[in-house]
Amino acid sequence: MTTRKVILLAFLLIGLALAITVHQYWDVIKAKFDSPLQALQLPGNVDDRQINLAFQIPERVAQIEVEEGDFVRKGDLLGTLETVRIENRIAEAEAAVQAAQAKHEKEVNGYRPEEIEMAKAGVDIIKAQIQAAENRFKRSQKLATISAVSEQDAEDAEANYNKLLAQLDLATNNLNKMLAGTRKEDIAMAQANVTQAEAQLNIQRQNLADTQLKSPCDGIIRNRILEPGEMASPQSTALILAVVSPKWIRVYVSEPLLPKIKPGDKAVVTLDGLPDTPLDGWVGFISPNAEFTPKNVETKELRTSLVYEVRVFVNDSDNILKLGAPVVVIFPDIMDQP
Repeated sequence: MTTRKVILLAFLLIGLALAITVHQYWDVIKAKFDSPLQALQLPGNVDDRQINLAFQIPERVAQIEVEEGDFVRKGDLLGTLETVRIENRIAEAEAAVQAAQAKHEKEVNGYRPEEIEMAKAGVDIIKAQIQAAENRFKRSQKLATISAVSEQDAEDAEANYNKLLAQLDLATNNLNKMLAGTRKEDIAMAQANVTQAEAQLNIQRQNLADTQLKSPCDGIIRNRILEPGEMASPQSTALILAVVSPKWIRVYVSEPLLPKIKPGDKAVVTLDGLPDTPLDGWVGFISPNAEFTPKNVETKELRTSLVYEVRVFVNDSDNILKLGAPVVVIFPDIMDQP
């Protein structure tokens, strides 16, 4: 056999081997090149937000109206505090307001006509007494020069006269003050006292309203911490409320996929048990820091790969999603090669 025939036979055998190989793996090769892009899908777990509810004022708990696991609506009454001490303080504050208002009204109205007439009469009485005291003083001076009266009597007459002059000056000033009316500074001070008393009353009324603990939103009571008879305070959590909606799904995205996902992107959440009941969601948070993939999350990449946490918010008014449940998040606007 010539060398040329040997070479030709070798090429024929190689070609046959390639043809057999292509035939065996044709379906795989064809699927690789013909497969269309599909929407990005990421596994995740349901998480929810919780609110630590506390009473606004320190007081003893009177009643807790809910049990753990109860579903509550926004505005529902969850618990109450004792009100006896606060109601007494309200009564005291109301009395203080009434006293301050009466004082202010008195300052605004000024003196009554009867009081002014009495002040005028007082001035007239002193004037009449002064005339008599002046005559007695002058006579005692003349008599004292001829020793008709003692020096002590003359001094007493002079002192009485001077005393009446001082009383007349005081009574006249008091009458002039009454005629001038109340000073505007006194009225302003009385008004300030009214405002202060009303503010204290409003504080006590707000304290009474704060004895009721109401739900800030729809949710489920997760923990009941305080019981009737215990002391509540703003620093002590009374109930823990799990927010029903919106919830979020915690997923992890590898760095190559991170540029494709932006806050506000649409997402669809599906459950294994309810594949035909998807829930609409949106990207609400993308972590700025990388971390190692949590062990409870299954991804296509290795567990040791660095990933970024993404929170997909979803409205779940029917409370279908349960805390910790595994779900699949689909991003319909982001394509991924299967």
